[in-house]
Amino acid sequence: MKVLHVGPKNYPPNHGGVEKAVYDIVSGMPEVESHIFTEWQSPDSQPRVKKLPKNLFSAWKQVRQYATENGIDVIHLHKETFIPLAILLELSGFRCVITLHGCAWRLTRWPLRYRLLLWLIDCTACLLVSRVVFVSEHDRRAFERYFKWKKLYMIPYGVVVRECCRATERNGWVYLGRISPEKNILSLMWAAEAAQLHVTLYGPMDRHDKQFQKEFLNTIRKSSFVKWKGPVPSDKVQSVVAMYRVFINPSFSEGLPISVLEAAAEGLYLVLSDIPQHRLLKMPECSYIKPYALDLRGIKPSKNMALVNRKYVEREYSMTRMLGAYSTIYRSLV
Repeated sequence: MKVLHVGPKNYPPNHGGVEKAVYDIVSGMPEVESHIFTEWQSPDSQPRVKKLPKNLFSAWKQVRQYATENGIDVIHLHKETFIPLAILLELSGFRCVITLHGCAWRLTRWPLRYRLLLWLIDCTACLLVSRVVFVSEHDRRAFERYFKWKKLYMIPYGVVVRECCRATERNGWVYLGRISPEKNILSLMWAAEAAQLHVTLYGPMDRHDKQFQKEFLNTIRKSSFVKWKGPVPSDKVQSVVAMYRVFINPSFSEGLPISVLEAAAEGLYLVLSDIPQHRLLKMPECSYIKPYALDLRGIKPSKNMALVNRKYVEREYSMTRMLGAYSTIYRSLV
């Protein structure tokens, strides 16, 4: 079987749930011949990895030609951004899977007309794409009520729980993810200063919002308690997270935050924004904070290093379960 993945920013990954999910699917299915189209140019030459043109019709033409020439059985697209491409490919006769790693129309920072357009695009995907997968139960429920005649899939991310996960000494709090407005990073830094908590940030800077970049860099320079250490290679994420005691994600909205699962797998206590996507994870050792009024004072992490989180993730969010679910979907289309 040959599967073409479209949508990760880069491969191999250095950030982001989408990139990590694609990497896990590709590396976890050696029986499948995987091909990849990325948004960014990869710094190193990778076999069967190509850069996708930015123009929709140029991308459609190139993917269609590539899939035909290489005998691709299934095209797996990722993110709302690529729904129009998925629809064009479906209309061209290809069998497609689209995974929605989050719904951007939930983000209140976007104008209402833009959010409505994104919602309509998601609805169109549910109508026309062969298989539609959500990583969040909250997002799937939002569309199931309108498309009762069609099965919409929910496949949460999977993580590997290492046998030895505990660092000898753990101190401080850690955030790992994109440094962007929707992740509520500025409020996190201000709240950490107010509570006098040492928080280390890891992740790539948002490339789209120059004003946010400027404000973030100004704030980080003046901060006494917050540090930013940039992106982390995907194979180093869990060992980096394991050095800390508490993992925090104050995001306004999520699909399914894979970094939360990775932190739980390392036995960290979790502090998460009180949003449905986090509540539905049902993490046993966790504190919830209001994303629009962050206050980190008075939070007391569990003394047992939240190892119950580790056991819970091992049971509910295994890599084996995720890979098996996608394998079943691929086989149903061949």
